[in-house]
Amino acid sequence: MTELNNHDPILTEGQILKSLKPFPLELLKIYPRSFCLADGIHYGMIRARDGRKLAVMGERQKLLKDPFQGDLFSGPPDLKLCNLSDKNTRCLMELFPFTRPVPLREAPMTFGAGDRLGTATPGHIRAIQKYHVRPVLAQQSVRENKQTGRSFVDVIHDVVWAVFQENYREGYGADGDHLKSIEELKDALRAGVSMVTLDLTENLDLQSFQGSKEWVDQRFGEVIDKDDAKVIFHLFLHKKFNFRGSQGQFSIRFDEEIVKRNTLLFHRALDFTEQVSQFISSWTGNRPLIDFEISIDETTFPTSPESHLFFVIQLQHRGVHLDSLAPRFVGEFQKGIDYIGDLKDFRRQFDRHAAIARDYGNYKISIHSGSDKFSVFPIMGELANGALHVKTAGTSWLEAMRLMALVAPSLYREMHQYALSVFRDASKLYHVTTDLARIPDLQKLRDEDLASLLDQTDARQLLHITYGYLLNAMGADGKNLFRNRFNQVLEQYEEDYWDLLVGHFEKHLNSLGVPKK
Repeated sequence: MTELNNHDPILTEGQILKSLKPFPLELLKIYPRSFCLADGIHYGMIRARDGRKLAVMGERQKLLKDPFQGDLFSGPPDLKLCNLSDKNTRCLMELFPFTRPVPLREAPMTFGAGDRLGTATPGHIRAIQKYHVRPVLAQQSVRENKQTGRSFVDVIHDVVWAVFQENYREGYGADGDHLKSIEELKDALRAGVSMVTLDLTENLDLQSFQGSKEWVDQRFGEVIDKDDAKVIFHLFLHKKFNFRGSQGQFSIRFDEEIVKRNTLLFHRALDFTEQVSQFISSWTGNRPLIDFEISIDETTFPTSPESHLFFVIQLQHRGVHLDSLAPRFVGEFQKGIDYIGDLKDFRRQFDRHAAIARDYGNYKISIHSGSDKFSVFPIMGELANGALHVKTAGTSWLEAMRLMALVAPSLYREMHQYALSVFRDASKLYHVTTDLARIPDLQKLRDEDLASLLDQTDARQLLHITYGYLLNAMGADGKNLFRNRFNQVLEQYEEDYWDLLVGHFEKHLNSLGVPKK
């Protein structure tokens, strides 16, 4: 046999079982799609009593030379059973390059499917592979890693094995999300990300759009170098920038006050972005190996088209290339629920942001907190003309909680009750408008009705923002309250979980108007 380069399994499930039958192995499950042939050796994923393993089958002499580390059993065929260790992960990426993350800047539309638990990726792949879209399957922020107890390396390695398990060969990205410092950037790059999202929140001077005109004039004179000011005024002052959107032509002009306010808003952010861009170029040897996204969405006010245009022209002037930009849109993009706001206002503003992105770099517009925004997905899909990146993360956690409600109602009830007890602390980390009084009384719901809570806005937000507390909750005996039982249910019902994710993400992609293959 030769190595296959498609999605078809090289061995049937019956053939795999027959090959594994002679061995003293507590086999719980095989993953037939993963089995493939390279250099006369079969490789594939199985699940044993102590977790998932890589099964390597072939002639003994070949297995002895094979780079994977594991326990060797005599056959025929001979078998080497390998843990999913860091070393074996690196071997897998070397032998099967399709398991490595890659930059996706050439893909017109990309979809981020963050997996906080390390178990959701097969479901993401099964949904996304049906559509003309490329996935960012490893997507995690430093804050998320702290709450889940994982690292960028853990996140990528979990995805690598899932990609191999599903035999997904179309290429995926790995995003070091919401990075705020050079040290965080280094951690992500060392782990092997193919995408960096730079969060500029801490480098934006938000007072620049709150202070009086007199304050702005004084501050501008104190902070901005005179030579820099001359260049900025030359680029923008009294200039007219014309665009054609889907709703007709529009123009942007900058008077002196708007130039000054935007200069103050972005001056530190631009310096930091340039520093990061140069660091990435140095790291990659000036090769375009890293997709570069910039996030300016976590502000207290929407990003106006004027500010968007000002920022990207300044980036171009400094020689900084970007692949996607996340502005703060009008309305509210709260966690795990639909868009809150006026759809006409959103359409008008999104259209202008998309036109600026097309004319000044042809980069993607990125949607953060993109989970479940079904009322505005059609607008995005229509107006972005494919140049779109959507990020989701917590919605996959919520589908895991839906699974708990369906198959482990007692555990769900415990976790829901605990979430209520820690909600006040969790809400300090997020902007949400959750009203706990609107959540149905848990004690009055039958087990078969629990899953309906995952369709109720306030309950979704409750469970969404408390995920870190739930995963890390400890009892008086120092033992984990929920995590182990939660993971056991996910493992036992993993196919059901992946089915839930497939349906959920197909709904996202259909709403965005992504064409099916």
